[in-house]
Amino acid sequence: MNADDPDTVRRLVEELSHKGEHKLELVLRPVAALQLAGLVQLALRHPSVDANHAATARRLLAGVGEYFADCPTVLDVLRRGDDPREDRP
Repeated sequence: MNADDPDTVRRLVEELSHKGEHKLELVLRPVAALQLAGLVQLALRHPSVDANHAATARRLLAGVGEYFADCPTVLDVLRRGDDPREDRP
């Protein structure tokens, strides 16, 4: 979205406001949850990610971590995904 387009920004705000507190629930298979977490971790490395987007990403990652609380190997992989030193080309 181009933030310089006031008409689009106005319509976006209206449409999001119309949704109010209606939540979108996602149902993911475990492997898809891990894959999504990896994509979000990668996105967090982008220098243009602002604090608001980063907070949303971290909430999602926290939820994935809670889901896998009984899976130590998955938790280790998630931890590695948060560590830039673990990045591979």
